[in-house]
Amino acid sequence: MDRTSLNIFAKAPVPGTVKTRMSPPLSPAQCLRLHEALLNHTLARMQPLMALGVEASLCLTGTLQQALEHAGRMDARGFGVDVQCGSHLGERLSHALTTRVRQGFSKVIFVGSDCPCLGSKTVRDAIRALNRQEVVIGPAQDGGYYLIGFAACLPEILQGIPWGTPAVYETTLDRLRRRRVRWKSLEPQTDLDTFGDLKRFCRRASPGNRLEDGIDPSLFATIKELIQEAGHDF
Repeated sequence: MDRTSLNIFAKAPVPGTVKTRMSPPLSPAQCLRLHEALLNHTLARMQPLMALGVEASLCLTGTLQQALEHAGRMDARGFGVDVQCGSHLGERLSHALTTRVRQGFSKVIFVGSDCPCLGSKTVRDAIRALNRQEVVIGPAQDGGYYLIGFAACLPEILQGIPWGTPAVYETTLDRLRRRRVRWKSLEPQTDLDTFGDLKRFCRRASPGNRLEDGIDPSLFATIKELIQEAGHDF
């Protein structure tokens, strides 16, 4: 049976630990508001996939009890709740990949919560690509990626990556090529990692420019409020 596991990887919504590259000018409390808004937006955009048989999980940092409490304050209905295990992102992704494969999933996909333009259609495209490829990867404009998916258990691809640098995507591609892994790249997307990213996002979605399909106007409103609260124009 062909089973797909979609895993939303995110930091637990704890003040002072999320969206820290936004502070300053945002305060830790404002960074938390942004993180929660992006995470809820991602959950909403991934929800339709479950009607297609995709088994989706919210994977947070911290303990399972803490993850369950955080999920209870979000609209995470239908999502499994899990925790990330490992000391760094590569270790956490590797552990989740091997766990999902052991659980019988033939396709395992990971996404973050920082890419508001990521919708269910892109994930469906990734699932289809994994019918022919071993790995699918969605590059982010900053040199990282917003999605990586596997149709084979290849945790070694995730080891030794310089996480948090502009070299993440290219280093991963180099590993795929060296191991002769069949892979496909998706369309590039933009993550919201810095305050400058927020301002550029608002300029694209400002009056006179149509919001991209599927982006909740309330997310745009929250981002606009945060920029204005920080004393900036966009």
